[in-house]
Amino acid sequence: MRLKAGVRLVGVKPELVVGLTITDSIFSDYEQRLVVTAVVDGQHQSGSLHYPGMAFDARIAGIPQPILERISAALKDGLGEDFDIVLELDHLHIEFQPKRRAT
Repeated sequence: MRLKAGVRLVGVKPELVVGLTITDSIFSDYEQRLVVTAVVDGQHQSGSLHYPGMAFDARIAGIPQPILERISAALKDGLGEDFDIVLELDHLHIEFQPKRRAT
């Protein structure tokens, strides 16, 4: 895993650290290097989960589409339902957003 210059981790939630670790492992499984391009830094939508340390972005440039689709599926399986994985035009957005469960 590599952090793009300027990426800030101050205030990252422990659950996101687990998510970063799992994501790094999955990228490695597909012989890709995880490059984190944003965590609590950068410009994001109002209310974004980046600001409270619950989201990160991963670079996807240079990853062939079939591999990217397999990585996305593996992330959804590996991270579980409390993480959302959104394929944007130039990056993967991954956020920890616990779902309410019926009691």
